[in-house]
Amino acid sequence: MMLNLRKWTGFFIVLFLVGCSSEAPKPVKQVPTVKAKLAQGGAIDETIEINGNVVATKLARLGSPAEGPIKNLCVREGDFVKKGAPVVSIGRTESADAQLIAAEVDLTRQQQDLQATETLVKNDAVPGEQLDRARSDFARAQAQLIKARETMKDYIIRAPWNGYVSKVLVTDGNFVAPRVPLAEMFDPSSLVVQFAVPEKLSGAVTKSSKLTVTLDAYPGKRFTATISRIYPDLDFKTRSRTVEAALTDKVSMMPGMFVRLTLVLKSVADAVIVPSEAILTMPKGEKIVYLVKEGKAVKRKVHTGIENGRAIQVLDGIAAGDQVIIEGHERLRDGIEVKLAGEKKAEGKDGEKGKEKNSRTTEAKGNEKGSGDTQ
Repeated sequence: MMLNLRKWTGFFIVLFLVGCSSEAPKPVKQVPTVKAKLAQGGAIDETIEINGNVVATKLARLGSPAEGPIKNLCVREGDFVKKGAPVVSIGRTESADAQLIAAEVDLTRQQQDLQATETLVKNDAVPGEQLDRARSDFARAQAQLIKARETMKDYIIRAPWNGYVSKVLVTDGNFVAPRVPLAEMFDPSSLVVQFAVPEKLSGAVTKSSKLTVTLDAYPGKRFTATISRIYPDLDFKTRSRTVEAALTDKVSMMPGMFVRLTLVLKSVADAVIVPSEAILTMPKGEKIVYLVKEGKAVKRKVHTGIENGRAIQVLDGIAAGDQVIIEGHERLRDGIEVKLAGEKKAEGKDGEKGKEKNSRTTEAKGNEKGSGDTQ
């Protein structure tokens, strides 16, 4: 009986001592780790990306004023022709030649009759009314001769100005009717970049708007341009406004080239700019930013302005130089303690080095002590 009592008494004493010596683990404080960047002060532009084409604003479609077969085609695509140079001739000019000769003969006769009538009237041989009639006949003969000469010109189509032939629509021997297109040509000095701006942005485009251009024909190069013309109306089908721009750089272009444009709609020279990752949009639509202040996250309500890619202008709530959080928002609330990702890594490396150094020092001391004991 005494043996069993001692046995159970010892068991409870051990259990009591074990219970007294064990302590409850203290909860480890979890501090969110975040990444942050400084809000920058500087210029930001509101831009849009638009596609366009190179077009010629001075384009001629040469047609046939007369009827007949193509007799002499003088040009081919790509030829440069000067103003007044023949492009194509039309045959069957016999009737036109005959009309011209008849008009010249008639004019000569009417001129002689006029001179004779003037002499007779001067000598009172005939009444003055006949002089008026003779002058009228002479004027009619002059008009007939001018018309005959113009008809002769209709059979030779000439270049209206200097330019390149872009299309030839006939060949020698083709029979053409009046007003049928024969060839096209354009003035290379009239080449412009033409593009369309959506209706909602059409009012923001002015002749002072900045513009940069890239051409697929010149990969990797950017060119500057100035707006030369803004159309006064919108296209009814596309609801867009046509704009033309001229390149300030000397670049060889041709109609039909594809163009990519970056158009600046608005510029702010002294904006506060943050990465887009720093802006959080709340369920009710308000926008907030978390700053890092003295190791804590500080919530700020902000209003934004221009957005350009991954950069956003902040109108109020923060200032340039503030440290804005761009990663690690999941566990944030106003006033919570945070750690910066960069600082954490630095401390970890230093701590590992310190631990390694202390371990080596302890090991060295232990070896010295062991050596002394051996001796």
